[in-house]
Amino acid sequence: MDESPILVSNLLRLKSEFFKNSSWSFTAVVFRTLGGLTINKLFAITLGTPGITLLSHFQNLTSLFTQLPNEGVHRSVMKYWSDPEENEQNRLRLFKTGFWVTSMIFIVTLGVLYFWHHQYFFDRFIDQYTPRQFLLIFIPAIFLMLMSGYLNAVVLALREVKAYAIINVSTSIILVSTVYLGVTFGTMDQALLSFAIGYGAMFFCVLGYLIYRRREVKLGMGKPDLESFKKIWKFVAMAVSAIVFGKLLDFGVRDYAIDLYGLDKTGLWQSVAKMSSSYLLVFAGTVGVVYYPKMASLIYDHQKLRNYVLKVMGFAAFVTLICLGIYYLNKEFFLRVFFAEGFEKAAYLVRFQIVGDFFAIISYLLAYLLSARVETMKYISAQFFSAVIYLSFISVLMNRYDLEGLTIAYMWRHIGFFLILVIFNRKLLFR
Repeated sequence: MDESPILVSNLLRLKSEFFKNSSWSFTAVVFRTLGGLTINKLFAITLGTPGITLLSHFQNLTSLFTQLPNEGVHRSVMKYWSDPEENEQNRLRLFKTGFWVTSMIFIVTLGVLYFWHHQYFFDRFIDQYTPRQFLLIFIPAIFLMLMSGYLNAVVLALREVKAYAIINVSTSIILVSTVYLGVTFGTMDQALLSFAIGYGAMFFCVLGYLIYRRREVKLGMGKPDLESFKKIWKFVAMAVSAIVFGKLLDFGVRDYAIDLYGLDKTGLWQSVAKMSSSYLLVFAGTVGVVYYPKMASLIYDHQKLRNYVLKVMGFAAFVTLICLGIYYLNKEFFLRVFFAEGFEKAAYLVRFQIVGDFFAIISYLLAYLLSARVETMKYISAQFFSAVIYLSFISVLMNRYDLEGLTIAYMWRHIGFFLILVIFNRKLLFR
């Protein structure tokens, strides 16, 4: 019997479902991206390149708190809540355990970053406030950011993409309004903290939705259990590698660049890096919120999983090439529009950055594949080798190529990361 018509029919249905869900996630991410670009614009106009540098550095600091729960606890919730074989009782146990793991991660991170080495991680952001005043705002804002991400993971695991979109649109408006007040009427400390406060407000929006759905979605507080902790721990181990070889490394490289070049010159590099972050957010927010839960649900059917992954990769590569091409041909225009007059001086940094961005986007899909299959050591190894590539190129190129050495290193980092992930996923991709 010829199975090709059945395969074609399944692929068309898959494509239709993907685009339907992606349209809602795209709506959410458009608002989030516009919100992010508006925040960049506010800082650029009011505070110039030093403001952009400090904003990037502060956002990197907040990600050191949020990435481990996001990549570890939240992703484990999405995987196991998306699994049709998991019963409601196991999901509730996982949720309770995940809350305590997230809380402990927050406490440990705060202890390590502030109470162990606050001069390195915090002192650049504390000017008008005392450290105590700064922490009284920073700590609850970051904790609310963590909890909002945790509850959002539940919404995504249930594939409530429409609800996710509405929540994100609402919070994007709140975030921009909060940052506008902080930048316009506040000090630098208040401007930076307004970013964390605005993001933390998402918690109340998503909590309101889950209270509304409380009869269908069973959540609760209680003691953690060992079985759920074992499930979560594998994802946390992968997330630790992503932080150490990703966000922590980025923080160190940026701090080194600030000391070497100053806030003003580093801001040119950061404007290009923030453009990358903006459209990477578009991709992750549009594709990722649909891709990961669906991929996790297909994890035991290798043929369907392979077809799905290759389909999404092909579509993502095609759209990415077009979008990056448009950006490159109009780079001076985009830098002026999304930042301020004078930022077009950073246009020469774009050419190597966008090559790295292309491979970063495709690698994102392959890294998610390792995560969904819980291949912990492969995931950590890929992160480690990409960090080694990045640091090696930085050490060789920065003295010769100045700021452009950072973008060349970024490009080779993600090309290497992509090749490593292809090798690790070769059995699924090429069988």
